[in-house]
Amino acid sequence: MTLDLRYLGPLVEDLVMGDTIQIRRRSGPSVLNPDTGQLEDPPPRVVYEGPGAVLDNAAVPGLSLPAAGQPYPDDPKTTYRLLTPPSAPVAARDDTVRVLRAAQDPALLGRTWRCVLPGLAASIIAVRVTWLDENTPRSPA
Repeated sequence: MTLDLRYLGPLVEDLVMGDTIQIRRRSGPSVLNPDTGQLEDPPPRVVYEGPGAVLDNAAVPGLSLPAAGQPYPDDPKTTYRLLTPPSAPVAARDDTVRVLRAAQDPALLGRTWRCVLPGLAASIIAVRVTWLDENTPRSPA
C-alpha cells in the first residue's frame, strides 16, 4: 500500500492557495538589435498561471533547505517559498514568479521573485514547493 497525498493537495489549495500566480521563463537566447547594437532578451514565455501562494519562513514551518553538498550551487537562505498544485509544471531555476491576484495581502502585487532552485518533484507530494529569492521590491509611494 502506498501513501497517497492526492486528497490533501486540494484541501491545501482551497485553504492556502488563494492567490493567482504566474511563472515566466526565458523563451530563448538574447538577440542582437542591429539598430541599437545591444543584446535584447526575447519576451518571456508563461509556463504557468493559476492558483498558488507566496509564503515567508514564518508561514511554512517544517520545510527545510537542501543539505550541504547537494548538486545546486546556490545557498538558498531565502525566506520565501512558492506553493503550487502538483499539477502545475515544475518551475525551473531563474524562472520569474509574479502575483497577479492577491487574496489577502495587496503588498504582494507588483513584486517578483526568482526561482533559486527547481521546484520539488517527489513520489509522494501534496503541493509543489519552490524556493524563491525576491527581486528588488518596488519603492513605497
